[in-house]
Amino acid sequence: MTERLEKYWLEKARTALGVPATESDESVLEKIRPRVAELSDLFTTERPERFRDYMSDPRLLAAYGLFFFPQSFARASFAARRLLGFCARVPAPGDAPIRVLDLGSGAAPTGLAFAAALRERFPERAVELVAADRSRAALDAIPASLFDGVRVRAEAADLKNFPCPRGAFDFVTLGWSLNEIVPADDDFSGEKALAYLKRLAAALAPTGTLVVLEPALKTTTERLQRVGDRFAATPGQPLFRVAPELGDHADPLLAEGGETWNHEVRRWTPPPALEFINRRLFREIQVVKFSWCALGAAPLLLPEPPAGAPFLLRLVSPMEITKPALRFVGVTPDGRKIRVEIPARGLPKSERKRFAESWERGDVAAPAGTLSELGEPGHFRFSGTLIKIA
Repeated sequence: MTERLEKYWLEKARTALGVPATESDESVLEKIRPRVAELSDLFTTERPERFRDYMSDPRLLAAYGLFFFPQSFARASFAARRLLGFCARVPAPGDAPIRVLDLGSGAAPTGLAFAAALRERFPERAVELVAADRSRAALDAIPASLFDGVRVRAEAADLKNFPCPRGAFDFVTLGWSLNEIVPADDDFSGEKALAYLKRLAAALAPTGTLVVLEPALKTTTERLQRVGDRFAATPGQPLFRVAPELGDHADPLLAEGGETWNHEVRRWTPPPALEFINRRLFREIQVVKFSWCALGAAPLLLPEPPAGAPFLLRLVSPMEITKPALRFVGVTPDGRKIRVEIPARGLPKSERKRFAESWERGDVAAPAGTLSELGEPGHFRFSGTLIKIA
């Protein structure tokens, strides 16, 4: 799929730039690089009025497709796999098509990532994806034909007032669009975002899930966390929070108000075209970062911890390598933040590095062994096996 998507966006770039077929793909990528840099500035600085219409410029649309679409697709794929696997968020049984609504879809990297994950999990069922966005140019560029068994219906729409049929969708996704629909600048508390997401609850089927993905920036992450915590404080009214946290608790990192915030960091393999473009841009592309919140019509049912593990936990920090120990921070299903040290004296440097790199921020683990308190509450030395659950 990566190769087919790359070819699709390369052809878009070649056409937009007027590059003849006799010139190499590398020539196309060299010529699209300034447009990628231009988009990157738009995404990371003050957003001018033009930001909303950038996809109407074929060159910027192609730049987005080659550089940003793959990263968004990868982020959404991580979330989709977590939900369909560990969280067991599956559609009602039957042979009817699985229905997905992607609000603020753009060229639909989020909706297509969920559609692809659903087709992989349920190959016998078709997926119907409704992609809604204000940009007709973005909708026209959706690479729908590349996804077997996925039917895409594109709708140009007012996203704030999109008419969602009651109980119609198995998944409703908002991939990097909530901040466009309900800007965080005048919604620090998250009240407006909370009200908007509550309205969307009616669109979910009885087993449905609403998924919001946002940038890993502190401001957007913490607003989304406040919203998720509000849902967790009133389970089922109208939705349950089902991910990424493991329980109905407030986020302890948010409560601390420090410089660490709750987001995911995931390694992936960037497509060759993206790597080529980045040779002179020097962006961090070896990992994808994002914050997210999933809300379900039914609660999360946690699996029991494996034998020897007192509880499950979710890593909310990287695995830090020091000479005496490997260290990480986790949050338990009851909302306790714990700091864990795994003695590493005597372990070769290569083994410490290999172990640390096998864990990522956002993983779910089970500490099967002995946790010994180290003086202050919530600080433990661990001896045993750290089992990866998800």
